[in-house]
Amino acid sequence: MKSEILQKLARYCAYQERCVWEIQVKLESFSVLPEEQAAYLDWLEDNNYLNQERFAKLFVRSKFNQKSWGRNKIKFELTRLQIKDTLIQSALEELKELPYEATLESILIDKFNQVKDVNDWTKKQKCYQYAMRKGFESDLISLYIQQFR
Repeated sequence: MKSEILQKLARYCAYQERCVWEIQVKLESFSVLPEEQAAYLDWLEDNNYLNQERFAKLFVRSKFNQKSWGRNKIKFELTRLQIKDTLIQSALEELKELPYEATLESILIDKFNQVKDVNDWTKKQKCYQYAMRKGFESDLISLYIQQFR
């Protein structure tokens, strides 16, 4: 293992939480062979620069708090980052401590008031589609949209 690559990886991980997939992409940019990547990943994990569980929980909290993403979109993105399903499920438990339904309701109300359409049905459809793109569950969205007049 090259110490200069270790230093770069340590800085890369210290700056922001990273997942294994991001580190592998970074290692490829350093032209590190796939057989050698495991040693770098092990070193990062042993020195607490890399922790998949910590990354997943932080990802869930930050995407919900900063971007108001729902469970479905968060789960999709974590899967795209090659996080294991068991870690995804435990990380999604973080949403139970957060105001999930209140955030959905707030998003829907804001969107309903923003849509400039005379027809209430069209406004509700646009709100529904918006919340679906944000990753919220369809049954939960329908429950809140029914309350709009």
